[in-house]
Amino acid sequence: MKISTQNQITPAGGFDELMVFGEIFFGSLIVAAAYFGYRHVKHGLSLPGSQRFDWTVLILGLWCFVGMSVDGWGHKHGAVDDSFFTPWHAIWYSGFTAYASFITIALWRLHDGPLPTSPRTIKQFLSAMPAGYSSAVAGMVVFSLAGLGDMLWHTFLGIEGGIDILLSPTHLGLAAGLALTLMAPFWSAWHNPNSGKEGLSSQMPMLFALGATWSVLTLFTSYAHHQTISYNSICAVANGCPDGNQGLELGITSILLQSAILTGFILLFMKRWRPAPGAFTILLGVNGLAIAAFAPGELKVAWKHILVPIIAGVILDLIYKYMPKEKVRTFAFIIPASHTLTWILIWLTQVPFKIATSKGYPVMSPFGWTIHSTIGTVFLAGCVGVLMSIVINPPELPHAEDIR
Repeated sequence: MKISTQNQITPAGGFDELMVFGEIFFGSLIVAAAYFGYRHVKHGLSLPGSQRFDWTVLILGLWCFVGMSVDGWGHKHGAVDDSFFTPWHAIWYSGFTAYASFITIALWRLHDGPLPTSPRTIKQFLSAMPAGYSSAVAGMVVFSLAGLGDMLWHTFLGIEGGIDILLSPTHLGLAAGLALTLMAPFWSAWHNPNSGKEGLSSQMPMLFALGATWSVLTLFTSYAHHQTISYNSICAVANGCPDGNQGLELGITSILLQSAILTGFILLFMKRWRPAPGAFTILLGVNGLAIAAFAPGELKVAWKHILVPIIAGVILDLIYKYMPKEKVRTFAFIIPASHTLTWILIWLTQVPFKIATSKGYPVMSPFGWTIHSTIGTVFLAGCVGVLMSIVINPPELPHAEDIR
């Protein structure tokens, strides 16, 4: 979508564009304000520590996350122009405004004293949240500063193109603020000794929070993600594929990076809770929606990109159910290895299985990599999982008297 720049009144956008931005931004906030006003009159607004508060924070964070996702989709599919005031930004920033307003109101209700005006009293005001909610406040502050900087950046330096949008300092600040925001329900539950004990429904807030935070990293590493880069970027041998080993190198690098992130998020969850049946499917499914938004291709085929996360999640749920729970290292190997193998097998439904010879080496579909590298990549992904398990669950330290 290329928005008209006629009647331009500011280097940040044209009149028509500003009108669309305003309608989405203020319209959605008016609806949200009406809803919360009704909730306040009917039941009263929830306070930190309650499940209703956690769900509200998560939903408002997901509103912001949806804005980021459609903005990422717009950039990747050429549906933006040279302006900050795009419809995608309107969704993103209206979600953040609603989130920041809700957190600020909660802080004010917890505050006991006059209006904070000095740096010391402002710091005390922002530090009033109970344990686990500090990331909510930090995310609000970081996102606010980065958002203001992003508007100035776009206005005076223009819109980034290509991979640059993922490397812009203000965009990285927005990503950090959003990740902190989305993780608030997770850390809140982490400090609650009774959280996550009542089956899958009790773990849903943490799974959605973790999956959405993971998806922020998915967007900002999408240039090195085997599910969000094109087939022609990682294939070999066939026409349209990179020369030499470039496709193979990018493919393996992407798989290893994403294997570390995938295993890290899953083991972080397992560090605190025992996953309920279906937990891995939910977690990977949430991230699969982001993969579908950031992957190349038309929107009508985006559903194909969700298949790998969903199937891999189901496989992990089944393996975890019947596997001894003390086999942490083995399960850590299985997490990325099974995910990578699922990805290869799903591609084989689109590229028929074939083994051939290229320059004296045996190569195979779906990517035209050698048999050695295709099979070795699955094993290497599993090794990255084991490494992550050592980082997150290191061996116990010896007692002081045993150290000589």
